[in-house]
Amino acid sequence: MDKKCFVTYMKYHFMPYNKEELMKLSVEEKLQLIEELIESVDDNEDYDRNHLIAVARERYNDYLKNPADVISWEEVKILFREKYGVQD
Repeated sequence: MDKKCFVTYMKYHFMPYNKEELMKLSVEEKLQLIEELIESVDDNEDYDRNHLIAVARERYNDYLKNPADVISWEEVKILFREKYGVQD
C-alpha cells in the first residue's frame, strides 16, 4: 500500500475502538487479534501481502543503515493528527 492509499485509508476508514481494553490483552491475545484482522481482509480488496512484506523489509533495512534518521511512533501520531485531524 503506497503512502497515498494509506493516508486515504486512515482518514476515511479509521474505525473507533477501545484502546484501553485492547491494551489489556495479553501478548498472545494481541497476536491472535492481529492474525485474525489480517486474515479478515477480503481477497478482492487491493491488498498484496507480499508487497507489504517487501516494503517492511525495505524500511527495516533503511533503519539499519541510518538508525538516527527515524522518529518515534509518538511523533508520527502527532504529525498525522496535525496534518489529517485523525485521533487514535
